[in-house]
Amino acid sequence: MQAIPTLYFPGACDLALSFYRDAVGADILFHHRVGDIVDAAHVRPGTAHLTLRAGLVIGGVRFYLAGGHGVGTGFQGVSLTLSCASADEAERMLAALADGGAVQMPLRATAWAEVFGTVVDRFGLHWIIEAGKRHDAA
Repeated sequence: MQAIPTLYFPGACDLALSFYRDAVGADILFHHRVGDIVDAAHVRPGTAHLTLRAGLVIGGVRFYLAGGHGVGTGFQGVSLTLSCASADEAERMLAALADGGAVQMPLRATAWAEVFGTVVDRFGLHWIIEAGKRHDAA
């Protein structure tokens, strides 16, 4: 069994795919639009161009993205962590994700990492950025 998180971006899934590809180097595995998958007789007018489901990989972890289609918005109680190879990479990731979003905590040294910071991206998704884990911290 494998657990694969699904992130919903109502009305903004195409933008999210492009943003994460460019910001964090995500690899897009597939991208299915409603009109490509759903029988034409069952497609609601004006929805054929919307993303039904897409897959991407960030740092070796697979995610599914979807356009929402009835699922509410918001990412409450969820955060994604990027564990970077260096402080320089962490700085680049924080800056890229902050484009159109907001840094919540600038990168700084902590007891568990050389640098640690947080950002909420333009879609409202919270990210933790870290590099240089200390003392075998998980």
